[in-house]
Amino acid sequence: MPIPSHLHLNAFKYPLGFIRVIQFVFIIIAIAAANSWGLTMEYNCAVEPNKTSVSNYQKVFTFSLSKVKLTGCDKDLHTFWQADDSASGSAGFFYFVNVAALIYVIFVTFVYVIFWNIYQTEKRIPLVDLAVTALFFVLFFFCSSIWWAGANTIGTATSDDRLKELFAQESWKDQNATFSSRDVNNGKLAISVLADWVCVLCFAFNCWFIWKEVVPRDSNNPTDIA
Repeated sequence: MPIPSHLHLNAFKYPLGFIRVIQFVFIIIAIAAANSWGLTMEYNCAVEPNKTSVSNYQKVFTFSLSKVKLTGCDKDLHTFWQADDSASGSAGFFYFVNVAALIYVIFVTFVYVIFWNIYQTEKRIPLVDLAVTALFFVLFFFCSSIWWAGANTIGTATSDDRLKELFAQESWKDQNATFSSRDVNNGKLAISVLADWVCVLCFAFNCWFIWKEVVPRDSNNPTDIA
């Protein structure tokens, strides 16, 4: 298949090409916002015999909270969060869908720019594009729902009430450890969730645009959809 001598940047003037740019931007936002999550927690240890308080700082940047071990007042590592506090499964599915979609968007944009004329005339290529885009619409719908639940789980697990409850466990209570304060960036997870829901809408509209390209009509110019 010969490569055209020039790039067909005019493909971005039509909804079919322009929406791919929007998808690319919001996928990047979703991934970047998720990676910005983090927790800094401070707790105090009472030292015998004068009960002098010693502050400890712990930083957490993972969705697998149940695997996190904190340094206790006895200087040993102890499990802190429970299995229900983790969102590693949600995060794994989120990254899989978003990274796979990002790769496909870059690939299909390359096809639009290099093989735009062939895309317009060879109907099998838009049909494949439609099938893959529809698949990503379904994946993003489930991904966004699961990621929303996962973000809520992380928010609950790192709230003041939950941290105080966890420090009241026998293993930490026996060490005279008390929760002091925490600084958490859960708000950025909300941006990630919203960006993924925008992707759901974008892929849904994208399916409609491609369908308009695939449906036979009298015009020989598929870009009449604009």
